[in-house]
Amino acid sequence: MTLIVNEIHLLDGLQDTMLVAAADRRVSKRDGSYHSTRRKLFSIPYLRGTISYFGLAAVYPRGRESYLSDWLPSFINRHASASNLQVFSESLWQELNTIVPARVLRNSPSGFHIMGYTANGYPDFWFLSNIGGLEQFRYVDLRSEYAPPSSHFLGRDAQSEWGWDGVSPKLAKNGIHTYRNGDFKAHAVAWDLLDGIYLRLLQFPDFRPPRTPAEYAEYIKVKFEVISYIYSKLADKKIIARPIDVLVLTSD
Repeated sequence: MTLIVNEIHLLDGLQDTMLVAAADRRVSKRDGSYHSTRRKLFSIPYLRGTISYFGLAAVYPRGRESYLSDWLPSFINRHASASNLQVFSESLWQELNTIVPARVLRNSPSGFHIMGYTANGYPDFWFLSNIGGLEQFRYVDLRSEYAPPSSHFLGRDAQSEWGWDGVSPKLAKNGIHTYRNGDFKAHAVAWDLLDGIYLRLLQFPDFRPPRTPAEYAEYIKVKFEVISYIYSKLADKKIIARPIDVLVLTSD
């Protein structure tokens, strides 16, 4: 399994924002034992975006197994003409359904986070998976093909949770919206508590909050590494592990 996280920071509604994507690199076998160390987070430079994956770590173009860590960079390069996140996500969906057999998907959760900026500079997050449901942190109702991708931020959460009217960027409330997948139970339990510890440390003059996107990226990496350490020392299966990759994008 893995842990991938995307954060959308609304600093001044949709006008001033920061996007943060993070992922570990451990690839595990079905029994949780170590398989390999592979990158799961990539930049989409021509869309000011990122893409990361969880669950299934391989695809099968022309019937031959290829790791997503090798195939995704090639896909990104081949689709440099994509005009926006929706076109990119739909192209990915269509191609994946031709190179991942139904028999594989029926037994393997698989998903992709695609995040970036629209042409007018608003942040958005697209989700693509074969997963039908979630029960107590376990993926259920696995489909034999990927469902069409959908916009979970501008198309859903920005309006239902952050007060955006679909028109005026200033109406969106400030705050941080988080999307996470993989084995995220430790993230769900520990992430905010780690923030609480850090806030307590900030009462001392020799600790300071992150002041730049690069410093915030380091802060995210520290929290990921704490979770990785917990898995390495306290969990039955070490399915989240270093190294950790973090990408930060800003609207300016």
